[in-house]
Amino acid sequence: MSKKSIDAKQVEEFLVLNPDFLSSNSHILDSIEIVHKTGGAVSLIQKQVEVLRKNYESTSGNLLELLEIAKANEGIFEKTKGLILDLIVCKNLTDVVATTENSFSKKFQADACKVVFFKENPNLPRGRVLDAKQAHKQIGKKYNASDIYCGTLDKKESDYIFDKKTKIKDCVLVPIKNTDCPGMLALGSKNEDTYSKENDSLFLEFVAETLSKLIDRNNF
Repeated sequence: MSKKSIDAKQVEEFLVLNPDFLSSNSHILDSIEIVHKTGGAVSLIQKQVEVLRKNYESTSGNLLELLEIAKANEGIFEKTKGLILDLIVCKNLTDVVATTENSFSKKFQADACKVVFFKENPNLPRGRVLDAKQAHKQIGKKYNASDIYCGTLDKKESDYIFDKKTKIKDCVLVPIKNTDCPGMLALGSKNEDTYSKENDSLFLEFVAETLSKLIDRNNF
């Protein structure tokens, strides 16, 4: 009578379906050897220790990364809270614009911050209204009134939005969705890949929404 051969797949399926088999037959573990990548043989227990160590190192790395993200988010929250508290005591649109730009430049450490608008309004500070058609011609490929843009600017675009001396390379452009005073919050960095839509869009959208409400309150 010929013996029926058992392949590796069947052994794997048996062990998966019977997870307590090796613990119930611990004597088998003593005879199991696993060839290490270096060529030597190690026991199953040694292999398990190695796997556990690698899993621990991976988990520890992920945990540290999550803690760093949480710490960064906490910092952003505190700065944003401070900005909002400063904004709600502003008495006019000039103060709103100045407070916003000052906060992002000093507290958020942006290399440049500019709040501009695309519709004439007598209550806006001087020099902050851009012609909508001209703006579309200059930065229309990067900016639109419905979505945040994060990425690079060429020199012509940078000079149009920011001061020519700032030499901005990377930016985030946030639409301020307001009927009477549609505008844009622009942050700039001299270094590339500073801003990320994934990381920065949520709190910047909140700031832009707050600015829109404050524009309505102070537009008189």
